[in-house]
Amino acid sequence: MKEKQTLTKRFLKYLLLIIIGSNLIVALFLYGIMRTNAMNQAENLRQSLMESSITMVEQYFEDINNIADAIIYNRDIIDFMRSDMDLPGDMALLRGVESQYYYSHPELTISFYKTGKWSSRYSIEESGRAVPISDYRYTDWYQEIIWKSGKNILMTSEEGGGVSQTYVFKIEDIYSPHTVGYLKIDMDMNDLRERFVHSFNQIAGATIMDKEGNILFYDKMEVDIPLSVLEANEEGTWEDGDYIISYCTEASTGWYLCMASSKAEIMQAQNRIIPVLLLILAVILAVTVLISGKCFSVITVNFKRLVNGMEQVKKGDLDARVEADTQDEIAILIREFNDMMQRINDLIKRVESEQLLVKEAEIKALQQQINPHFIYNGMETIMGLASEGMNQEVITVSRCLSGLLRYNTRFENVTVIARELEQIQNYVTVIKIRFEDRFEVFYDIDDECLDCRVLKFTLQPLLENAVSHGLSETYSGGMLRIRIKKEEDKVLLMVYDNGSGIEPEKLKELNERLKVTGEHPLEYIEQYKSLGILNVHLRSKLFYGDGYSLEIFSKPGRGTCIAIKIPYQPMEPKDTSDNIILRGA
Repeated sequence: MKEKQTLTKRFLKYLLLIIIGSNLIVALFLYGIMRTNAMNQAENLRQSLMESSITMVEQYFEDINNIADAIIYNRDIIDFMRSDMDLPGDMALLRGVESQYYYSHPELTISFYKTGKWSSRYSIEESGRAVPISDYRYTDWYQEIIWKSGKNILMTSEEGGGVSQTYVFKIEDIYSPHTVGYLKIDMDMNDLRERFVHSFNQIAGATIMDKEGNILFYDKMEVDIPLSVLEANEEGTWEDGDYIISYCTEASTGWYLCMASSKAEIMQAQNRIIPVLLLILAVILAVTVLISGKCFSVITVNFKRLVNGMEQVKKGDLDARVEADTQDEIAILIREFNDMMQRINDLIKRVESEQLLVKEAEIKALQQQINPHFIYNGMETIMGLASEGMNQEVITVSRCLSGLLRYNTRFENVTVIARELEQIQNYVTVIKIRFEDRFEVFYDIDDECLDCRVLKFTLQPLLENAVSHGLSETYSGGMLRIRIKKEEDKVLLMVYDNGSGIEPEKLKELNERLKVTGEHPLEYIEQYKSLGILNVHLRSKLFYGDGYSLEIFSKPGRGTCIAIKIPYQPMEPKDTSDNIILRGA
């Protein structure tokens, strides 16, 4: 058994929990703000460093493009590329052009390749003379540039056991649209690293990759990001375990610059404030414990009175009332308690009255289950058959009416679908004799539904409605179909006819009446007790509640379908004779 606690201790416990919780929330909120600020500062730092590096890369490659433009658009160079012979003057020109840029950019290796001289290369390193080489048409850079629509390519190549960046430009003839040669500029990777990647003390590492994802150079650590992430966005941020990585793309080269910051280093300064926050929380708790006891003692008097009143109610005294000792906040609770007890008493009386009303409504509905008009018509049919000497038909109709009356006079209000279908067969037999087989009746019954509980006379009023209204003007070829099937935990009962149907305005009005009566069934028992569909609707709504629904579908000249959905509630039949499976009429 749980130990009883005084009201003061309980309030103190809850107050402490509230104070601890609220202070923790505030502390976490402040910590979150500081963490966000630290992350933003680190992000801004990485962005600033990347912008600086990207600017240097852009400037460097702009210089290389200027050098290349000065060479490939030089008319003397173009004439040299067009010439099939290597003249001494041409070699001197080539050495002069190359040497002009060789000393300003010693990290660059400039080579020329003539179209048609597939096995020769010209470079200042060989004093401008042609150097025999393997057919350069089989090199990667040549294969790539001939398939590119542009005039230059930048690619990573492996030569001499090392990796280098190669920039290749087409040299086009000014007299024709043909390419007369190629300018190939190889860049030293160590020089590029010194230019673009510095020793950044504020970050964990920096890496530059080419557009294929190959790492060109890095500082401190290799920053590895999946190529799919880099290709998806030109710039962004990506988290990889203990690091936060910012990346961007340099437009002219397609290179990816990635810079990483360590989460631990970012949060190192913020983590030092946690002990301070915990100390403040401890001080607040100590002060709360010291002053809370006296503060709560002034409110316990009225609480005790209220508890005593509740104990009386617990023992069954619903007339118990409490008087407040002082006019404070607890006095408001006492007044609300007194009002609540009065409302409970009123509600109990109201519920008892409504239960009596429901029982009365059910009895009234049971008394109206068989339409006297149908019995009258049945007797008229018997008299007509007897007057014509049709004795066998008289016996059949009498037996069916007797079965219906006996079924109706039984005390129980609930049966199973199998028994309900027996009475439907009696009813169908009578109406087919009365109307001289102007229509046929078909059954489509799911065997699983035969043991389902159902209110008596649920289907008969629907069939009577179909005959009296839907098929009233049908003299041949009429059809009635009764379909019962199981849908998960529901049973669907449907009655179809191919009669005249219902006009849209009348159908809308009928559906509105069904909706209104379904929301307040007790108010409409007396008004609609003798109307077939509404009688079924009211009784089913009272019995099943929200587990029941009724829908009517109709098209003028095509017929009408009435569908009732009820919960599947199996009930073991008293004997096997009730398990009747209907296949057709």
